[in-house]
Amino acid sequence: MTPATPPPLGNCQLCRMHRHLFPHKSTRDGLVRNLCGRCHESATVTEERGGFIDFDQAVTHGSDGDLLTWLRGDL
Repeated sequence: MTPATPPPLGNCQLCRMHRHLFPHKSTRDGLVRNLCGRCHESATVTEERGGFIDFDQAVTHGSDGDLLTWLRGDL
């Protein structure tokens, strides 16, 4: 049996920290973002609650109210 290969290292596309990265495919825009474990979990929960992962997604795919909610961090 061969040992599991750890995920690649790189800068997370959300927090910019240098960590192991996991691909996260957004249910809203279909984009794949390379995220660290913490941001991957946060992005998944945010989308399940109906929120947006980042500013670009909120601007492109949301209404003015959605953008305001994202900016305030209400979700």
